[in-house]
Amino acid sequence: MKRHVYVVLTFCLVVGFQNCARNNQALDTNSSDAMRNPAEVTPIEKIDVSQVEIVEIPESPFLESKIQSDIVQSKAASNFSTHHIEIDVKTGVIHVIEDASNEPVPDLQYCLSSEELVNLNSILASSKLCEEKAALSHDQVCTMEYQFPYARLHFADSKVALGEVFNACQKGFDLCGEQKSQLQSYLGKIQMDLPAKKCEFQIVQK
Repeated sequence: MKRHVYVVLTFCLVVGFQNCARNNQALDTNSSDAMRNPAEVTPIEKIDVSQVEIVEIPESPFLESKIQSDIVQSKAASNFSTHHIEIDVKTGVIHVIEDASNEPVPDLQYCLSSEELVNLNSILASSKLCEEKAALSHDQVCTMEYQFPYARLHFADSKVALGEVFNACQKGFDLCGEQKSQLQSYLGKIQMDLPAKKCEFQIVQK
């Protein structure tokens, strides 16, 4: 009798694991199908990228490594806060903002060269905003797959995150076409060279 019970339990466990494997495989297949399907890219005509006032580069370990030595010289800055930078597209002044207080780090500003400022405004002036979504069938499942934005565009009364991914099917907003890679490359170079861009004197208060 015990032997029969053991056989039945073993059979149930095997069937259970097979069903679980099938369910997991279905989820993986749905996610893969969602990523393989052609994306629906929709231009957002009502948002004029040329009207951007500030380009923000969100906090990241890489950015923090570039500005940390300059930040520690300011006693007002918190040792426990991360930071992001905000580029004024009119003046070319780069402010370092403490995330905890949302206030600029005092006596610390970086400056774009005149050529860099012209290049940034050229990218923005030729850009449009797009929303990208995967084309899905009704039975597909979108798994959680969050990705932080690589930039935020500040307008007079709103902000738009670029490159923010919410799940495997929806990529959110970004610049359309080649302007996306142009802006990413531009912001990457600015971060890389940031320590050499300290303003000789404080130009404006944010």
